[in-house]
Amino acid sequence: MARTPKGVLTENEFSILTLLWTKNRSLSRPEILENLSDNDWNPNSIHLILNSMIKKGVLKVDGVTRCGQNYGRTYAPTMTQEEYAASQMIRLTPNLPQSRRLLGIFAALVDKNGIDAQTIEEMEKLLAMKRKELELK
Repeated sequence: MARTPKGVLTENEFSILTLLWTKNRSLSRPEILENLSDNDWNPNSIHLILNSMIKKGVLKVDGVTRCGQNYGRTYAPTMTQEEYAASQMIRLTPNLPQSRRLLGIFAALVDKNGIDAQTIEEMEKLLAMKRKELELK
């Protein structure tokens, strides 16, 4: 699993992260602004937001691309949506022992969201692979 983000994300930061997950590719600052046009973004302050996200460990500079006559950085998330969700569940249950935390979150997800036989089968495969991995250590 990816590392836990350092700090809570603001609504704007989470919007950017969600956009990057949706597009499934790195984006430049102008592309981010263009795709989040429903928000009243200040083109100058987005740089501060992106830097904050890098400091929090949820965003990384992924490369450089041409942006008009200049070049600009492209940004990508450092974790998947699932990894981020798991990190937030862990962050929200700091006082529970690891085993109780995992079992409690797992039970709540299975109970609250419904589950089908195929999902159970896939989860069993994941657990079996993890069991084998632990036995080899």
